[in-house]
Amino acid sequence: MTCCMIPAYSFMCYQCGPMGDDEDYTEDQCEKDQKKENCTVDDSTCFKYHLENTDGIVQERRGCTTKSSCDEAKETCSDKDKKEEARIKECQVACCVSTVDTPCNSASIASSSLMFMMIVAALGSLKLF
Repeated sequence: MTCCMIPAYSFMCYQCGPMGDDEDYTEDQCEKDQKKENCTVDDSTCFKYHLENTDGIVQERRGCTTKSSCDEAKETCSDKDKKEEARIKECQVACCVSTVDTPCNSASIASSSLMFMMIVAALGSLKLF
């Protein structure tokens, strides 16, 4: 009788974020509240997302996502017209594909992965004409 071991998927990211889109959640608050989460096989990228909207609300989010969703959020943050349309004053996104990538997993998270996907979908649906 032979036995085989199935490797476990153990990619982990820090997770934190506000409960709603209309409340402040600073980087300091995120660092204080963050927890490690196991990512799914599909969500193989960690993200770190910082946003300040034109109403002055500042939010920090961290968690697991797909590489394509993270890349799309980075593209939106670098597009002046998309930021203006979404009433974003400032945003920064870091995408990390390794547990040692410091922008997302440095020591210096309610699941924010779903919220991040909602933000990406909202920003991606903007029509620029």
